[in-house]
Amino acid sequence: MRLAAIMLLFKEQSFVEASVRAIYPVVDAICCTTRHDRNFSGKELAPDRTLDVLLQIPDPDNKIKLIVDRGLSQVRGGNSEARLRNTAMDLEPNADYYLIVDSDEVWPVDVLRQCWEHVKKTQWAAYRVYSRTYFRTWNYQIVEPGDGYRPLAFLRRGFYFEHDRQVQWHGSARWKEYFRKGRKPKMAQLPSDLRLHHGSCVGDDERILTKLKNYGHASGVDPTWFDRVWKNFDPGIKNLHYFAESKHLYESLIKIPTSDLPEEITRCPWPEGWIER
Repeated sequence: MRLAAIMLLFKEQSFVEASVRAIYPVVDAICCTTRHDRNFSGKELAPDRTLDVLLQIPDPDNKIKLIVDRGLSQVRGGNSEARLRNTAMDLEPNADYYLIVDSDEVWPVDVLRQCWEHVKKTQWAAYRVYSRTYFRTWNYQIVEPGDGYRPLAFLRRGFYFEHDRQVQWHGSARWKEYFRKGRKPKMAQLPSDLRLHHGSCVGDDERILTKLKNYGHASGVDPTWFDRVWKNFDPGIKNLHYFAESKHLYESLIKIPTSDLPEEITRCPWPEGWIER
């Protein structure tokens, strides 16, 4: 079976190498899409070195594919994130499954291999994965309520994205699932001991401000959060999510020694202050 990763790129010059190198040994292709000098809303802005870094990553098996699409008007999907993901899938139309990766997510290789083996064995329409999210540095992990954030990680060929990471479950692919599995498309959960690492809130002031201003849901960000929470960081902080109505989703922080982080994170040359050495 063939597995193709799809990755959106937007101002992640410090993350993209770690993210790509981590998945490279497992996937058959890495399909990257970007608007390059525009944000997700189409506003023009100065690009960083994300594409330069990507193109310098060793690619001995010719797995990395890249498309720059500024328009997106002819691509299906309800917003630019969905359209970029659908564009990436079109680069590998014969993949059996797609691995959905944000460029600030780092997969331990052994975890990804185990997840892929589980997918090949069970072959449901889609799978969510448990994750660990970090704040300011890779040494502060966010405590989340319940099972925490569980992003969509694997999607079977034939489906496409309707909005952000949300899938359009209707159409011909839905009927193929009835013939193949005897039921409507199933979103399965990967085992809880298999987790990816999400650097969503890792970084310096510039990275976080860029994220808050250009995030697809920027309108929901608490305008006081950057000065009130980020600039006045305290390891004992509680309820620290940047959405005003979602503070409880980030309950608190726990300190993680660098030695307890996976090699896929610790081997990378992060900017000063992003990880304890």
